[in-house]
Amino acid sequence: MLILDFLIGFLLVNALPHFAFGMTKTRFLGIFGYKPIANIWYAITQFALALVLFHVNHGIETILQNGIFLGAVCTCFLFLIFGKTILKFYQNK
Repeated sequence: MLILDFLIGFLLVNALPHFAFGMTKTRFLGIFGYKPIANIWYAITQFALALVLFHVNHGIETILQNGIFLGAVCTCFLFLIFGKTILKFYQNK
């Protein structure tokens, strides 16, 4: 296992809780501070950095051959797109 692969996985997995806490306006410490918008930006930064590191280490064309990474990217990406809608839907019930 390469250290860079570990870092890529760490960034992807760490991005999701920061985004979730930011979306739910839960006070949670991120590198940009405690505010929800700071956690959202921190999550987006981690997600983008993980994609860049993956591209540097493996080439972006190999993303379709790496099922674990592709699943993590899809989960993060879908939550980035639909997270706010899902939270609103379940908060109304």
